[in-house]
Amino acid sequence: AGSGKTRVLTYRTAYLIDKGISPDNILLTTFTNKAANEMKERIQRLSNQIDKPLIGTFHSLCARILRIEGKYIGFSEKFSIYDSQDSTDAIKEAMKRANISTKDFKPHSVLATISQAKNQLINELEYLKLARGYFQENVAKIYPIYQRILKENNAVDFDDLILRTIELFEKNPQILQKYQDKFQYILVDEYQDTNQAQYILTKMLSAKWQ
Repeated sequence: AGSGKTRVLTYRTAYLIDKGISPDNILLTTFTNKAANEMKERIQRLSNQIDKPLIGTFHSLCARILRIEGKYIGFSEKFSIYDSQDSTDAIKEAMKRANISTKDFKPHSVLATISQAKNQLINELEYLKLARGYFQENVAKIYPIYQRILKENNAVDFDDLILRTIELFEKNPQILQKYQDKFQYILVDEYQDTNQAQYILTKMLSAKWQ
């Protein structure tokens, strides 16, 4: 902390723009909206260019891509994004449908376990094969029902945003290529904190231009 990582990224972005790189070809990702807004303000001060690069969180980037391209994997562009309370309520409903008592397992613990699985790119079918022990075996029963409830409500949870974008790219190479062509310069703030899903997403986007 305080070593100047964000400063390096903002100065590098301003440098690229001043060298004639189109802001449309630059992507900056970070972890919080606050950090994204801070980077936008810094670049505004450093560069006279009216157009600005795309700056946002991993999740806002993926939400933007899914709103445009999600139809290729069965998403309506008007899908809802569940917050933690919405997701917890959906877990409770899934547990009810699976006849698993919330007295036996805490819904937020189940949700945290599913979240961890999604961040490791483990979907509900794969989790079923990997589950070990009583708790995980019950989560494996809840996970697919939870996903079904999300689909019924045309919704995704926070972790689905990245997971489904990667799925979109894997199933539709031409769409991945579209975003690879667009984002020729990718700068990731707090890169050391990326999880598996964020790392794979970054690797896919940067594969063409390295």
